[in-house]
Amino acid sequence: MRTAVSSLDNLASKNQTILRKLSYNKGKLSGSAQGKVKGYLNDSFSIDEYDNTLRLVTTVTHNAGNSSQSNAVYVLDADLKTIGKIEDLAKDEQVYSARFLGDTGYFVTYEQTDPLFSVDFSDPENPKILGKLKIPGFSEYLHFYGEDKLLGIGMSTDEESGMSEGVKVTMFDILDRADVKEEATLVLDDLYRTNAAYDYKSVLVDAAKNRIGFSGYSQNGEIYCLLTYNEKEKKFDTILKEDINGNTSQGVRGIYIEDTLYVISGNIIEAYDMNTGEKTGDIIL
Repeated sequence: MRTAVSSLDNLASKNQTILRKLSYNKGKLSGSAQGKVKGYLNDSFSIDEYDNTLRLVTTVTHNAGNSSQSNAVYVLDADLKTIGKIEDLAKDEQVYSARFLGDTGYFVTYEQTDPLFSVDFSDPENPKILGKLKIPGFSEYLHFYGEDKLLGIGMSTDEESGMSEGVKVTMFDILDRADVKEEATLVLDDLYRTNAAYDYKSVLVDAAKNRIGFSGYSQNGEIYCLLTYNEKEKKFDTILKEDINGNTSQGVRGIYIEDTLYVISGNIIEAYDMNTGEKTGDIIL
C-alpha cells in the first residue's frame, strides 16, 4: 500500500491551505485524511515530509483587503492533524523562499530586509526558532550547497528605500543552525531579476562540481551566468556571463556533460567550457 499527500488547494480568499491525503492500494485511490492550516504556501519548497510528519511554512493575511500579514510554521502528523506550530512570525512580511534538511528548516521573509529563519523540528510537537539573520535584500531561491552551506539567489535592495540594486547571490554558513552567517555575497548590478523564484528548474546547482548557473535579465536581454564558489577566499567567481540567443519565452535550461555546459533556449543550444567559460559550439535545431 502506498500513501501520498495530494497537491494542495491554496484558498487565498479564505486564507487557509487544505491538504488531502490519498491512499493507493491495488489499483484504487481513496481519500484517507484531510487537514488544514492557516495561510498559503509560497511554492512547493514550503512543504516537506519527514519522519512521518508534514512541515509547512505559510503566509497568513489577517484582514481582507488589508496588507497586514504574518507567517507561520506548522507540523502535521500522518493523519494531517496539527501537532506543532509557531504563529505570528515576521509581521507585515511574507515568505519568499524555504528549504528543509533533516530536522531543520530555513525560510526567508521580506519587507525591506531579508530575515533568514532557522527552525528546529527535532521535537515535532514543539518546533522552535533557532535563529534569525537579517540582511538587506532577499533570497527568492534557496539551495543546500553541501552539508554546511546554503545558497541564496534573489535581489539586493537599498535598506532604507527598498529600491532594487541588482541580482544578489549569497552563500550562508549554516554549520551552527542557531547562528547562521552570511559568508559571501555577489551583486550583479546589471541584472534586474532572475527566473529562480518562478522556475526553479532554470537554476543549475552542483556543489560537488562547484558550479552555479542561472539566467538573468539585463536591459539588453537575457543573460546566462555560471559561477563557482571560492571556499578559501569566501567569494564567488564568475566563469561566464553571456547573452542568451534564441526564444527564451519557454524558459532557459543549463545542463552539463562532463566539463561542457549546454545552455538551451528554444531551438538553440550553445556549448561552453565549464572551466574557462569559452564558447565551444552551437546548433540551431
